[in-house]
Amino acid sequence: MAEENVIPLPVRFNAFKHHRNFILGILESGSAEVIMDLLDPVCNNYIDIYTGQMSLGDLAESIVKILQSRQVFHLDDFNRWVDSKNGYRQISIEDGSEWIVRKSIEAKRYIHLHPAREGMYAVRYKGSTLKTAYLLKIRSSGSGEIPTLEMVNRVRIQIGLSPVKKLERSKGILNCYEKFFSPQRIASSGIY
Repeated sequence: MAEENVIPLPVRFNAFKHHRNFILGILESGSAEVIMDLLDPVCNNYIDIYTGQMSLGDLAESIVKILQSRQVFHLDDFNRWVDSKNGYRQISIEDGSEWIVRKSIEAKRYIHLHPAREGMYAVRYKGSTLKTAYLLKIRSSGSGEIPTLEMVNRVRIQIGLSPVKKLERSKGILNCYEKFFSPQRIASSGIY
């Protein structure tokens, strides 16, 4: 995937699951087929997404520098460090965001990185809600209209999700859709 070119080894980071600006770029420029393929690894559990302004490369480099300064960057040192705290550690980087680092199953990318659940520049949604919002966005063609119940259920059925009975603007799918794609929200703050 393209983000692997900007994320230095040994960091593993799924940008389509966890980096808002990367997600928005893919939704704007990717074909429907590419986006559908990217939805497969997005589980239906809760997903934490970084909403700050740091690029993929800058995030990874910041994490690497912190691990190097703590002398826990090399594989054996890293494994001992995370194993001593139940297999993961939480660290802060210079923009104030919080990150979870844990062991990856990949040998070359052994540092698995994702945003911490709570903290600056993090939002949390169910994967099924995110998938629905993403497909609604690519189907709307920038019209700016608020999705209807019919539109929502059409895309949910398309990706094998159950229809919803009602939509509430301050909850769930519409809340996610508005926070991700509303120009006013984006312009006013990187934090939701």
